[in-house]
Amino acid sequence: MKILTFDRQVSFQELVKEFRKRAGESFKKEVCHFSDISCLCLSKEWYENNIDLLKKYQPMIEDNVRVKVHGEEVKDQFPWGVDYVGGQRLWKKSMGEGVKVGIIDTGISRKHPDLKGQVAGGVDFVKGKIGGHGTHVAGTIAALLNNKGIVGIAPKVKLYDIRAFAQDGTASMSDIIKGIDWCIRNGMHVINMSFGSDQSSEALYRMIQKGTKAGIIMVASAGNSGGAIEYPGAYKGVISVGALTKEGKLADFSSRGKLGAKAPGVEIYSTWLEGKYKTLDGTSMAAAHVSGLAALRVGERLIKSKKTGRK
Repeated sequence: MKILTFDRQVSFQELVKEFRKRAGESFKKEVCHFSDISCLCLSKEWYENNIDLLKKYQPMIEDNVRVKVHGEEVKDQFPWGVDYVGGQRLWKKSMGEGVKVGIIDTGISRKHPDLKGQVAGGVDFVKGKIGGHGTHVAGTIAALLNNKGIVGIAPKVKLYDIRAFAQDGTASMSDIIKGIDWCIRNGMHVINMSFGSDQSSEALYRMIQKGTKAGIIMVASAGNSGGAIEYPGAYKGVISVGALTKEGKLADFSSRGKLGAKAPGVEIYSTWLEGKYKTLDGTSMAAAHVSGLAALRVGERLIKSKKTGRK
């Protein structure tokens, strides 16, 4: 798969028209296009067979790199992050009612007792077995207040399961771009992106810009390398989140630099596959805390809007 991003001065519709003419009925299967960011995602074979046409438009060409979630398994224990960020105190103003949070990840276990009914919809670009990482992130954000298991930071939000990552925690860049586009088109208030790459992508950046212009709060994990903030966290308009220890210090593994926020990311206990719970370290876990807090703020705003009759 190749990702092609074109100069905004190029007549993108004219280009797509030429591609449709060449491909005929196979266009929909072979080419995924995003007109508003002037981007095409197409198979390597189709790219090679049409390279003469592509040269005419001089696109920026990217390989469809694999991107990893930011998480690492450690031992099990009870969570502390919700108390640290003041979740229960903030519930006096909002518990996330009416807020839509998109989680771009490995999938969410909808049968988990702490997540039943929390997932309102989504899309699956991968198929097959889901991974536990997305379920863990979902629990931190929105596990039910049901007097058992754990409780998330915003237990009354509606989660949307955007599965772009395979069970092994890797995803193609094109599926991530599709996932963000789905979130924008379906009116998410918050997008949680607990993943990253050390490679920048013009197509990803443009889709991020599209999301911020739509008013979506975009949260990303900073990375677990201990070095520079990874993408998409490094992009303007994205809240990049570093991981804190229980002592309130930045974890050694956490990427650092111009962080947008810092949140609990060490020994975070949350939901897992088959109705279980697991403790993980990672900036992925930190990002989930910030997404939950963002959902509470949006929920508070929605409540005020209802009271005043404003949108």
